[in-house]
Amino acid sequence: MHIQTKLLLSILSLTVCVGAAQAVDKYEATQESIMQHEIPDWALDAKFGIYAHWGPYSEIGVWEENQTYPDVGNYYIVGYRGMYDESPDEPRRKAFEAHYGPMSEGHGYLDLCRDFKVEKFDPASWADLVAESGAKYAGMAVVHHDGYLLWDSEVTPYCAGKLGAKRDIVGELFTEFEKRDIKTLATFHHARTKGFWNGYYNRCKKFDSLHGADLTLPENQKYLWWLGQDTFAERRLAITTEFINKYQPDTLWFDGGGAKDTPWEILSTYFNMGLEANKGVVVHNKWAQFGEGLGIYGYERGRDRPEDLAWPFEDDITSSIGPNWSWWHGIRYKTPEHIIRRLTHVTAQGGGLLLSLNVRPDGSFDPELVAQLKGTGAWLKQNGEAIHGTRPWKIHGEGHMTNKENFTYWTKQRWDIGHPVEKSKSMGPNVDKFDHTDIRFTTGSSDTLYAIQMKIPDYHGKTYIKTLRNETQVGSKNTIKSIELLGHGPVKFERSDEELTIWHPAKLPNQVALAFKITVDGELERQLPTGR
Repeated sequence: MHIQTKLLLSILSLTVCVGAAQAVDKYEATQESIMQHEIPDWALDAKFGIYAHWGPYSEIGVWEENQTYPDVGNYYIVGYRGMYDESPDEPRRKAFEAHYGPMSEGHGYLDLCRDFKVEKFDPASWADLVAESGAKYAGMAVVHHDGYLLWDSEVTPYCAGKLGAKRDIVGELFTEFEKRDIKTLATFHHARTKGFWNGYYNRCKKFDSLHGADLTLPENQKYLWWLGQDTFAERRLAITTEFINKYQPDTLWFDGGGAKDTPWEILSTYFNMGLEANKGVVVHNKWAQFGEGLGIYGYERGRDRPEDLAWPFEDDITSSIGPNWSWWHGIRYKTPEHIIRRLTHVTAQGGGLLLSLNVRPDGSFDPELVAQLKGTGAWLKQNGEAIHGTRPWKIHGEGHMTNKENFTYWTKQRWDIGHPVEKSKSMGPNVDKFDHTDIRFTTGSSDTLYAIQMKIPDYHGKTYIKTLRNETQVGSKNTIKSIELLGHGPVKFERSDEELTIWHPAKLPNQVALAFKITVDGELERQLPTGR
């Protein structure tokens, strides 16, 4: 059994004022000014957020005659890479043309945009489900690499308000979230839009089999806001600024190079909006792309996250099994138990979990996804005090913590052949290997320690926690006053030189993970969050 211990002294030496009152009156469009921004307390407390990858690209996953590569994360979500391939035999192009007709006859991705009617999109029901899941902030990928905006924009007609849905999808959903006191999140993925679409545009002009495709037709040029080397950054800034000022999201997250070309202009606009609206806003700084010391660090699928990271972070994972971000016809979903254990694990380490939903093209959810969210929410309703608003203890946990054989790995793929070619880069723990020996710790108030057992032991009706044996300093007086099993009440316990033993009641409150609330005499050595 491996026990991971963090030295409190080393953490405290890095600590600066997290969530403190901001002294900045106005942010300038410079890195020096932006780096003064502080993380609001709500963002440190939230721990669990939800968003969705959903757009015209979701239609590609419907085509059952298409080849299926469940382990290739971007095969469907950027399926237009295949649609605009010069070979009519490329699987995604072949499937597209079977549904819409030859690319050379004016067809292409704009057909998917026009057919993105979102017939079953119900923002109130969506928000109800998010609330029931226990998530504290939520939103969606408001623009992906395809450049299609999921709001009603005045900058470009290439948006849901004017093409396809003819609805302000983001505006409707944010309104429902705000009614339920759920903080809002917008993720932007349009840094790569120019690189993707300019390449496809040039293919259409180069290859005979693509001559006459939708991108080349004069009547469609109004939608192609990304064309032009000199104007892309300006248009992208206008699009992002419009969204910030119109919807005032609580959280921003940037993919594909961050706020490339104009990062400080975008972030100063965003942080100043927060000051003017008197709301605490936060940026999720994916892989610290804006530099170290800003916002909450973000790690896609947990990839490349340092094990000893002493900074607030979130792991960004899919609701589906495998790395597919968008919905497809062969999708399978993670269990509620998987989500709960991953959330508990990262919370103990000082982080949080951001779950991306795989939404059907029409805006509805598969029953398995609904069950995943409701199951997670049921556990959080009973045990949420051990997650929300907590801070790490000096010891994160025991059990499967850092052993490399217990980790899952990201695999590089070649999108043209669609199968993994190289094992690479840690994606974090394989929580499906967690068992009853896995305990994770969080802290509430200065005298409250939570111990969460990842699986129910199948023997003797007891829980054993080796970390909390007598020699481990638990509170300033090293005395445990009482233990409560959340969802039940007080339970019997005994502390020895080998372990802490906790007796179970005759009926357990749940069959997923047991959360024990441990009250100590004196104050705990809490691991305070670093960062601003």
